[in-house]
This record gives sequence, C-alpha cells and structure tokens, in this order.
Amino acid sequence: MSGGWLLAAQALTNLALATPGAGLPPGWRLAPERGVLPATFRVTAAHTLRIATERQSGFASYRVRPLRPVRGALTWQWRTGTPLRSAALRERARDGSPARVFVIFDDGRTIYYTWGNREPVGDTFLSWRGSSRGIVVCRRAEDADGSWQVERRDPFADYRRVFGHAPHPITAVGAGADSDRLGLATLAEVGDLTWEGGAAP
Repeated sequence: MSGGWLLAAQALTNLALATPGAGLPPGWRLAPERGVLPATFRVTAAHTLRIATERQSGFASYRVRPLRPVRGALTWQWRTGTPLRSAALRERARDGSPARVFVIFDDGRTIYYTWGNREPVGDTFLSWRGSSRGIVVCRRAEDADGSWQVERRDPFADYRRVFGHAPHPITAVGAGADSDRLGLATLAEVGDLTWEGGAAP
C-alpha cells in the first residue's frame, strides 16, 4: 500500500532483558539531585522498574537511538499505592510525585509525564525549574490505589503544546520519583516504555 502506514511496536529500553535485582539495569544513567539522597531502584521479577523514595529524589534515563518526529505514541504502564496528597506540582515548596516518566529531546528540553495530586488530568504547563521542562499530568492522587494504569501519549504533539514550536528528535527516556520536599515515602512501579509508531511500508 503505497503511502500507507503500518503500526510497529518497539521497546525503547532493555527492561525486558534485565536481570531482576537491586539497582539499575546496564545502560541506565542515574541523575541525582544535588544535596538530596537519590531514590532507590530495583528491577522486579516481572521486569518492571520499582522506584522508592523516603525524602528522596532521583531520575534514571536510558539513551535511545534518535526517534524523529513521526506519527505514533509512547505507551507504558505504572502503578503506585502511595499518593502525595499534599503535593502541588506548580509550587516549588510542595512539588513532588510518586512516579514520573520523562522524554528528553535533542535540544535539551524534557517532558515529564507526572502522577500528580489534585491537578486535572491533561493539565500541561512549564515547570518552576525552567522553560526547558514541561509537565503533563497523567494521573491524580485518587488513582493511586495500587492498580496498574496504562498510558498512551504522543510526545511530539505534547512538545508542540508545551513549548510552542516544532518538536525535536527524542534521544532518551526514563522514570523517577521525588518526595524530598514533602518529607514522605513513596513506592511505584513503571513498566517498559514502548513506541507504537507509524512506519512507511
């Protein structure tokens, strides 16, 4: 079919092949926050990434082959049973989340798909940390009942909405959590990130 599209699913990280155990799989890079103890990571027997914090913050990324703006979606599943009911994502003093999945673009901008508190699902805004970081709220505290939630997002469309111009290629994806500002403990799991894209046959 000339000019048509075929759906292709591609795992973006190596979680499915990683050996279960404490720490990050090979190829993952931890980005701790200065002056804050890093979150702890574990690969589960189900090949998910478990993220735990106790007044901690930490994000781990995995570099991917550049994924250029095309038709498609990023999908993943995640769960947590530890809502942060005192969090406020727009406020520096109360910013915190039990789980975040993020996408890094080659211009240095990052979109954080975030488990929020009272913010409406779909709320999109720039982080107080700066104009190169966008926040997209995917879940609220009331959803944090320990059950798996499935997400499907178009990061290139979200880039246009957050930053206001044409998207750049994706160079890394990752996951993390932060509870240091709230002084609380969190526990979450994130399943492997998969790209479901359109490819010319």
